[in-house]
Amino acid sequence: MTAKRSQNSTRRHNTRIPLAAAVAACFCIATSAAQSESADEADVVVATIGDEPIYARDVERLLKKATGGKDVNPAALPVLQAQVLLEIVDRRLVAAYARRTKSDAPREQIDAAVKKLESQLASQGSSLDGYLRQRSIGEADLRRQIAWRSTWPKFLARYITPERLETHFKAHRREFDGTELSVSQILLRPDAAGAKTTAESIRGEIVAGKIDFAEAARKHSAAPSGKDGGRLGWIARHDAMGETFSRAAFALQVGQVSKPVVTRFGVHLIRCDEIKPGNKTAADAGAQLEEALARELLGRLARLQRRYTAVKYTGAMPHFKPGTRELVVP
Repeated sequence: MTAKRSQNSTRRHNTRIPLAAAVAACFCIATSAAQSESADEADVVVATIGDEPIYARDVERLLKKATGGKDVNPAALPVLQAQVLLEIVDRRLVAAYARRTKSDAPREQIDAAVKKLESQLASQGSSLDGYLRQRSIGEADLRRQIAWRSTWPKFLARYITPERLETHFKAHRREFDGTELSVSQILLRPDAAGAKTTAESIRGEIVAGKIDFAEAARKHSAAPSGKDGGRLGWIARHDAMGETFSRAAFALQVGQVSKPVVTRFGVHLIRCDEIKPGNKTAADAGAQLEEALARELLGRLARLQRRYTAVKYTGAMPHFKPGTRELVVP
């Protein structure tokens, strides 16, 4: 990995949320939560970071942005809301970390940026109030966004080094070197009663040798592949299967069956049938490696700051139990 990286490559991380790809993939039929939400519901506090509230509207705005305003499947909505809420919590924690370590943007810099925006809007016959109303945000939100765009790239520039990229690549080679897996699945629809419990039971029978995976797929799977014993064929780490499915699949060795995996399509059991090693280098996977390190840094700084800043969930919206991916639904 060479030391030279383009400025545009690093700049991608300024505004992109780490889970945006997974969230954006999870839209389909149903009514958009952001569209159906009342004004009172939007003002509900869903979490607090220290004494700083996070409102339902903050989550719905980011979710709407990630999905391009498209409708979200009700079965997938709780997980997506929890993912977006965690992203907001982590960002707020990192912002608190920046303030605590005096590495945040000076207030004078933020004031100057706000005034510059006001001048630009005025030249276009608009106003700051109109700009904020159009985006359904307050001035405090705007200032947080400006501070983030100034502070986060500096953290990234120090953290994403050629050495760290190479180390991460070696530790997670299969995720970045073009490795492909041949996989099979059993899919239970999300609206099926007790789908996750049923999937756990089916997996138990497979692992115990009471039933063959292919036979179980033909018997239980709601996917078209069920007729073929669940065989899906070859998949790459970053393809159309979606982040949640692919991450679970690439954690498997040949013959292993995953624990139940929840996606917008339903509840999956995934088996790794064969592995085809890739030959890409760290340099080939530069952008994906940088994105992975950006996610790693966000989580690391957020965990550090949790020692100093209390995070509390009100229970008004689905969230992950702290430190886990265990979904808590109101």
